[in-house]
Amino acid sequence: MSISRKKALEYAYELVSTPRAHLRVELRQTKEGVSLSHKGRVLTKVYVNRSGMNAASAMAEALGTRIPRLGESVDALVSTGTLHRVLALSELDYRKPEAYEVAVRLIEDAIAQRGGVRGDT
Repeated sequence: MSISRKKALEYAYELVSTPRAHLRVELRQTKEGVSLSHKGRVLTKVYVNRSGMNAASAMAEALGTRIPRLGESVDALVSTGTLHRVLALSELDYRKPEAYEVAVRLIEDAIAQRGGVRGDT
């Protein structure tokens, strides 16, 4: 994990330590990868490789949205509980088969937290 990603995650976990019902986050795709931010500050980032794009897909599903196209972004309004699960999804090592089992559970929990069904906004 790069130092900047580590710092982003430290900030992100600090952010979710205070429960809130609504946080606006932005999922953005660039040539380097997919990042999740809040008020312009990156919370986590995954890179353009097989594991990273699996993480991005899981993150988007948990947020109730889609992976944005290259150069675009999508917004989501989520609770800190949902955001905590999205952060966990970004940290899984999708090269390992067991990561998918954990991801399914985290996504189910995030959907339940949102009080909705799977989204495709």
